[in-house]
Amino acid sequence: MPEYAKNFHIMRRAFIMLESGLIVSAPGSDVSHEQMLSDIGMPSVKIRSVLAFNPRGYFMNGEICLYQGCDMQLGAKWELTPAGLKLVSQYLPDLRRMFNLNDETPVYTGVIVGDIGTIWEKINKTTLKTLENRNIVM
Repeated sequence: MPEYAKNFHIMRRAFIMLESGLIVSAPGSDVSHEQMLSDIGMPSVKIRSVLAFNPRGYFMNGEICLYQGCDMQLGAKWELTPAGLKLVSQYLPDLRRMFNLNDETPVYTGVIVGDIGTIWEKINKTTLKTLENRNIVM
C-alpha cells in the first residue's frame, strides 16, 4: 500500500455494517474494509458482495462518511440504498456512543470514487440527527 494510502487509513476509523454485527477497526490501524472482512474469516468470494451491498464507512475529523459499492471506475458514485439506510439506522446509536457524536455531527451518505489512497469526495451531507429522524420514518 502506498504511503499516502496508509496514512489515510491510519487517520480514520473504518467500520462495516453487517446484519450480524458492526465491525470497527482499531484506532491507528491501516486495515482496509476488505482486509477487515478477510480477518474475520469471510471467504473472498463473499467479500465483494458485502462491499457492494452493505454500508461501510469511516469516522475522521469529527465526521462520519457512509457508502456502499465496489465499482472502482473513477467518478462512480457509491451511495447508500434504501436497504443500506435501513441497516445504518440499526447502528447509529452504536456509532454515536463509540465516536462521541452529537446531533450536529456531519454525516455523508455517499462518495465519488477517486484515486486509491486519496480522500474521495463526500456527497449527500446531512447531520446525525436528520439521518436518525429520516430512518425513523422509513
